[in-house]
Amino acid sequence: MRSSLRIIWLLQKEEPLAFWGGLFLAFLPAAAGIALLAVSGYFITATAIAGLSAGAIAFNTSSAASSIRLYASMRIFGRYIERVITHDATFRFLANLRSGVFRGLVARESNGTLSQRSATALSRVVSDVDQLDGLFLRLVVPLASATIITGLTLVILWQYSPMASIALGAVQAAGLTVLAKSGGHRQKAQARKLNAARDALRVRVSDLVRGRRDLSVFGGLEQQRVAALKAVNQLDDVQEQNELTDMRNQAVVSTMSQVMVAVTFLFAAYSYQQGQMELKHIALFAFVALALPELLISLANSAGSWSKMSGAADRVRSLLTVGQDNEALQNARSNSETPSFEVGKDALNLKDIHFAYTPKAAAILDGVDLALPTGSRTVVIGPSGAGKSTLAAIVARLQTPQSGAIQIGGVELSGMAEDKLRAALTVVGQRTQIFHSTIAENLRVAREDATDAELWEALAHAGLKELVEGRQEKLETRLGEGGLGLSGGEGRRLALARAYLRNPEIWIADELTEGLDHATADKVLASFRAMTKGKTVLMVSHRASELEGADRVLVLEDGKLGEVNLPLSEEIKGRLRDD
Repeated sequence: MRSSLRIIWLLQKEEPLAFWGGLFLAFLPAAAGIALLAVSGYFITATAIAGLSAGAIAFNTSSAASSIRLYASMRIFGRYIERVITHDATFRFLANLRSGVFRGLVARESNGTLSQRSATALSRVVSDVDQLDGLFLRLVVPLASATIITGLTLVILWQYSPMASIALGAVQAAGLTVLAKSGGHRQKAQARKLNAARDALRVRVSDLVRGRRDLSVFGGLEQQRVAALKAVNQLDDVQEQNELTDMRNQAVVSTMSQVMVAVTFLFAAYSYQQGQMELKHIALFAFVALALPELLISLANSAGSWSKMSGAADRVRSLLTVGQDNEALQNARSNSETPSFEVGKDALNLKDIHFAYTPKAAAILDGVDLALPTGSRTVVIGPSGAGKSTLAAIVARLQTPQSGAIQIGGVELSGMAEDKLRAALTVVGQRTQIFHSTIAENLRVAREDATDAELWEALAHAGLKELVEGRQEKLETRLGEGGLGLSGGEGRRLALARAYLRNPEIWIADELTEGLDHATADKVLASFRAMTKGKTVLMVSHRASELEGADRVLVLEDGKLGEVNLPLSEEIKGRLRDD
């Protein structure tokens, strides 16, 4: 509830005129609708009574007819204007909200606290933000209208029959209570099941589509298809339960309408018998009792979605908080010092670094110290899972250690501005992201203002110039998804060319040649060494060929970092691959 109120408050704060104006305009057509039904019923009844009296009772039909036309116009035009204002304000608010949510998602991923697959997390964020459009449009607006109009109606009808007014208000309050309880703990559990079922379906279908080749080769296609169909059936079951809840809410409103008409009519008839009202006013009460439950119809539709909106608000608020904290941190870092890389001083310095993925898990890094002098080349080796890639990610501020201090060029890493950090340091590795775009646009990810001449220079240093020149579109050659159109080695060298455009002082290479054949790996290494000549290099490796030219070789094992003597002993060489 608190998160939902926070989202509503943000909307009111960002769009105050549209927020309050929309509520007022929503009130007018709803009130006009009830007045239209009541006056119409009153008009028909009064006309009938006047006719039956054979002229004994006079009735002004023009006044009633004018009121009907006025209320009908107010209902039509008021609803149109209200929809324009409230929907426009909501969609503009959601557009801004998405920016804050994506900032939080990026910050959470960079902190290493994103527990979901990236595609699942992105899909959930999009779904959550879309879900919040109903918070104002389908909950706040109809609830405010129903509450205000019910209150005003009861005050007006009180003048004719207090007992009938009380009965009408009691039934309306009972309906609101039933609808409110329909969004309780049971529905929250149902909403969680719905989200889980949707996530499961996305994952199954994504795995089926992306892995269809391997699944076909190894005979797992049918098994994955069955798993996807099972996820579809589970989602259908959960959605069916939600639809049943909506149908029950609709049934409650329909039953209330009948009960309210009957009870109100009885009390109004009793008041007429006691001489407290005229006969024609009984119809007024009856038609008002028939119209008031209509205010709850939209609420009945929203009651079943309340738990989903509430859960979405909790997740969105959490991401907004992370994003705001991260933005404040980035603002605080904006005036940080520029790192200085002088010969004879350390370009990188780590002191007593401790890191574990969860509080109860064993430490991956346990008191690691590391100093890299400017211009040095250091290689870290060790068994798989020892934490080499984690160490590289921490240095690049892609992971955050639980304790310890890191300095780059004499500046604290935690307080360094993002642009200064990325200008000073870059990471290349086995996981190369090639975008579905042109070669030029893939390179300009590193430097948007890079000229074509600078792109060709970067490609030349990466050993790709001749390859790209041989393409018909050259720099404008469009690559497919995931770098389709380049081999694995060519993709690595394109990533090197992109890094070269940044011209950083510190290069971090994480398993740079992993998965490449010997000849391709040699080409990639040759390009890398040419680019990083005179730079500070930290390499994470399993291959003997990557140790050539290293000033130091360190072994990471059991959370500790130790230096080994050069040339390497046979025991250390035995840990490395020769391919």
